Amino acid sequence: MGQRFHRLSRPSRRSIGEIGGKWLYRARLSGAYHSNQWNIPVPMTSIAADQQPLYQRIANDFAAQIASGALKVGERLPSERQMAEELGYSRMTARQALKVLERRGLVETRMGRGAFVAHPQIEQQLSTLSGFTEDMQRGGRVASSIVLDAGVGAADLEAANALGIAEHAPVHRLVRVRLADAEPVGLERTEIPAALAPKLLDRADFTTDSLYRVLREDYGIYPSEAEQRLWSAHPDASSAAALGIPMQSSVLILTRRTLDATRRPIEYVRSVYRGDCFVMRVNLTLGKDA
Repeated sequence: MGQRFHRLSRPSRRSIGEIGGKWLYRARLSGAYHSNQWNIPVPMTSIAADQQPLYQRIANDFAAQIASGALKVGERLPSERQMAEELGYSRMTARQALKVLERRGLVETRMGRGAFVAHPQIEQQLSTLSGFTEDMQRGGRVASSIVLDAGVGAADLEAANALGIAEHAPVHRLVRVRLADAEPVGLERTEIPAALAPKLLDRADFTTDSLYRVLREDYGIYPSEAEQRLWSAHPDASSAAALGIPMQSSVLILTRRTLDATRRPIEYVRSVYRGDCFVMRVNLTLGKDA
């Protein structure tokens, strides 16, 4: 069955308010109020809508506007109070609708400011070894970096243990703010034993180039497998500043020890990813003893 569309071309007696310079309308549809913003058609399901809770229908309508680009990244949604007072929904219904959108990763709630359209989340497959550049390309995003530090330094104890080298042994150290479509999404510190790849950091422009590509093509070093650990936390002051987020934000901390085909450690990475930008995906199989 085809979609039905509801459109109002300009403010009229049916308009009930203005939020953020955009008129809101209310029309009776399938026994419930439906809000339409921006004088654009919004698709409605004609049968299934009656079988869904009202908060779900509201969330679906906002999701459709986000998908179509009518609601843009960073744009504020009506608050619970505005929906209740101006659209006729209960605050509980409005709250549930916003929670649905937040769980889907479509909006982010900023304390004291409201709900805003979130940046599209980046899905990272944890079961496959790949670099940031490759991950962004798969998701149709443009990867780039801001290089904060690039040079040879001494391995600390954590990196030395991971790489199987002596503490204070020389390593290539590359610290980058990772950007997706020019938006800071991660802070990454990479260390590679200096003896493995002489003059590595002179080989490419690591604001745009892939480290894994340089290792493969210039040194014949092929990352083959990795051991990763991942946990949630709040960022420290330097990480928060680099990513442009509050210290109260949630971030994902990831450490990765990368091996080549001979199981020789070739890389140790410590990363901080914005929690509102990433979805981590893992493929699982049933264990033999399950």
